[in-house]
Amino acid sequence: MHYVLILDQSGSMERIKKAVISSFNQQVEMIRLLQKEHPGRQIRITLCCFNDSIDFRFTGVPVKHLKKLTAKEYQPNFSTALYDAIGASFSRIQGQIQPGEKAFFAIFTDGMENASREYSGQDIEKWIAKAKKQQWEIKFFCRQEEERFYQEQFNLDKNMLMTITMNEEGFCEMAQEVKSSLSRILREE
Repeated sequence: MHYVLILDQSGSMERIKKAVISSFNQQVEMIRLLQKEHPGRQIRITLCCFNDSIDFRFTGVPVKHLKKLTAKEYQPNFSTALYDAIGASFSRIQGQIQPGEKAFFAIFTDGMENASREYSGQDIEKWIAKAKKQQWEIKFFCRQEEERFYQEQFNLDKNMLMTITMNEEGFCEMAQEVKSSLSRILREE
């Protein structure tokens, strides 16, 4: 299975930088434990960080090669090219997933799209519809203020959205949701 984390790294994330890094590193440990629980299944990870540009920190990396995120590597700044990050991630993963493999996308943003140049909201809605047909799972994490906008913009089912608070507690909830989703997908395979 392939886990793709699309992580906002725009300037507004600076105030919660520590919580983001801590949450990611908790997810690394959680994924390592899941891999031990399911040794016959390979979990591969992709991390796409975005601000006004897209940065794939790693693509399709096996769990054993995962490294923790550091404050030096996660530097929030600039704008939010959310649509470009989602479109680029779907496009990149499309070529890596073999028929029958599962994919889980966790998309995290603390605000509104304001800098994409390659993809539009309509493009992302099409990618998400295609992902649903391929039985890929998507969980979109955002603030309550943007929930309705993204739900309508991308035609998201209610179970695909999760609002979180932008603090340590909210990121713990996100990590638990990711763990729950990954565990269920691994059991189903």
